[in-house]
Amino acid sequence: MPRTVVSDLVELVADKQVADRMKPEAYIGLEHIPERAIRIERVGDTETIRGMCVRFREGDILFGKLRPNLRKSVLAPIEGLGSTEILVLRPKPGVDSSFAGHVLRSETVFFETERMTEGTRMPRTSWRTLSGIEVFAPTESHAQKMIADILDAIDDTTLETDAVIEKLRTIHIGIIDDLLTRGLANDGTPREPSTLAETEVGLRPGTWTVANLGRFVVGAEYGTNLSLGDSSSGIPVLRMNNIQDGEFDLSDLKYAPAHSVERIRVQRNDVLFNRTNSWEHVGKTAIWRHNEPGPAFASYLVRLHCGEELLPEFLHLWLNWAPVQRAIRRFATPGVQQVNINPTNLRRALIAVPDTLDEQRAIIERVNGVSAAIEVHRRERAKLVSLREGLRDDLLSGRKPVAAIREVAE
Repeated sequence: MPRTVVSDLVELVADKQVADRMKPEAYIGLEHIPERAIRIERVGDTETIRGMCVRFREGDILFGKLRPNLRKSVLAPIEGLGSTEILVLRPKPGVDSSFAGHVLRSETVFFETERMTEGTRMPRTSWRTLSGIEVFAPTESHAQKMIADILDAIDDTTLETDAVIEKLRTIHIGIIDDLLTRGLANDGTPREPSTLAETEVGLRPGTWTVANLGRFVVGAEYGTNLSLGDSSSGIPVLRMNNIQDGEFDLSDLKYAPAHSVERIRVQRNDVLFNRTNSWEHVGKTAIWRHNEPGPAFASYLVRLHCGEELLPEFLHLWLNWAPVQRAIRRFATPGVQQVNINPTNLRRALIAVPDTLDEQRAIIERVNGVSAAIEVHRRERAKLVSLREGLRDDLLSGRKPVAAIREVAE
């Protein structure tokens, strides 16, 4: 595959104009282009835009020049006006627009652009930098289209998977709302609203117990306040950033000497509560679901010990429920840059607990069924992204000859 430069594939469009409030039209700013986006899902309009914009056409490539490490580069789905922080690039005659779009979303282009950014606080790239980046591109338009079709097909499947995940997330939220309000009757169906009774936390089954968390959470244990390091010779230590969406994210860990933190390693069904964080993240909770012991945990986190009437999985579900998150933040005390919810105050929060462990388990299993389906699709998406990046790297680097593209497609 011949070596060329970006400016051989696209040209800069500099059609700038001031947005006319009297004639509103589609507007795309950097805020409309998600990081590493495949396609734009939403656009704004120029009704509230002041100042200079740049005009683009459908099929142009919109390349974010501010903070190129965010990798914002997409094909314009419509005609409109864009932020001047976006480079509008138009494929040259004979160049497949989708192919050019994939080239300008490749790691080669992003890496070189990021390497040559100008400025520190607000790093930017420029057309002068971007235009001279070396890339590989077949000269034949049919070969370009073949590459684009392969990558587009993977992108389409990825977006379809995203749609399924989003639908399942909506179902997941609805099920939690329903089950933590109505519970499950003996036949496995949610109780009828007419059977619920008014309580301090709203309508709940009459058999449920509504009380302070302190009745059911019999103990709380702080994590280590030792200084942590990057050496993996010790035991990993969970910090507040390791709680994401109610689960543990182990991608960024610090370490402590094993002899110092062995006692506070998490065990199966341990519930960790984030007592110190920013306002929007304080109170997040995660549960260790593995049979083997896990990392230790830092002092920002608190391990909650359940009594015999409350399953840890139910506590985890309750504490992460949006209405409960809002309620427990009322117990937060402000700090310098963060807020804190200490275990004593947390125990004052209310919880509605099914009177039998069997009903708690049934609720947990119902919710976990949807969670498992979401996880399956997340893994499928990760495989698709890995496949796309591998193929894109091969097809747009010259390592895989054009003659082999058809074989890849098959």
